[in-house]
Amino acid sequence: MEIMVVAPIDNAFVKTHLEAIPSDEVCRFTLLSGSIRGALVSGTHLVAQAQANHGLGILETVALGQALLSTVLLSTTLKEGMRASLKMDCTGVLRGFATETSWDGKVRGYLYNPSIRLDKPLESFDLKPFIGQGTLQVIRKDPTGTLYTGHVPLVHGRIAEDLTVYFLRSEQTKTACMVSVSFDTEGRLWGAGGLFMQAMPGALDLDMEDTEDRLRELPSLGNWFGEGRSSNELLMTWFSAFEPVLFPPGQVQFFCDCSAQRFLQFIRTMPPEERHTMVKEGPLPVEVVCHYCNSRYYFNEADIL
Repeated sequence: MEIMVVAPIDNAFVKTHLEAIPSDEVCRFTLLSGSIRGALVSGTHLVAQAQANHGLGILETVALGQALLSTVLLSTTLKEGMRASLKMDCTGVLRGFATETSWDGKVRGYLYNPSIRLDKPLESFDLKPFIGQGTLQVIRKDPTGTLYTGHVPLVHGRIAEDLTVYFLRSEQTKTACMVSVSFDTEGRLWGAGGLFMQAMPGALDLDMEDTEDRLRELPSLGNWFGEGRSSNELLMTWFSAFEPVLFPPGQVQFFCDCSAQRFLQFIRTMPPEERHTMVKEGPLPVEVVCHYCNSRYYFNEADIL
């Protein structure tokens, strides 16, 4: 059975670089005797694969990379068997994105506008000018299929910062979140990472304020993981005064559960007259593209009818 296409990493430098650094992971931890919980994700391989599958440029890779990293961090709040979606609709040229994750770190997603035209040279990786106004929506689905939905207007125009607004307004939970995608001077992907911290019930306001102050002092997570450095080193170095307790790391992967069989099942639910029109008007084979991973599947007349 055909499943998600894993596009090759064509850039030789990036391919060699990925082979030289550790695999992606998400490291869960607590600070200050459990009053703060958090997660740190190294996601360079994840972002590289998303860039390859969707054929993205630098700015688009930053946008989708930040969205995927934020979604992995969101996955650490899920219980076993749950799924979550993160969606942004905005007025800027980015238009928005849709991402999904399983509870165990398998994440997929796409940009609504995968080819952003620039009016002038890119001065920074700040996405605010490309986002504008809009909404951020979080959807959780439990193993029974029950959906829990919350949304907030965009306040900052930056994905991670607006995710913290969601947690505060929709779930009344103080949260800090940062994500980073970095490139070398030649515009080649170098590193990607994200950090998430959340106050637990009973935590003192001062505890969260102190951890946020420390977070603002951190080096670029993209550069940190691009240099092959570990999550453990970062947490034990930068948060040693907060008595970090680290848990076994979990996997992180750009993964889509689409398949030729699933798309074919969908096609066969269409009315017979629509399927005959599809074959008659062509062209054959019919191409079906998965938005989430850009995999392409092809079906001939015998498949469709």
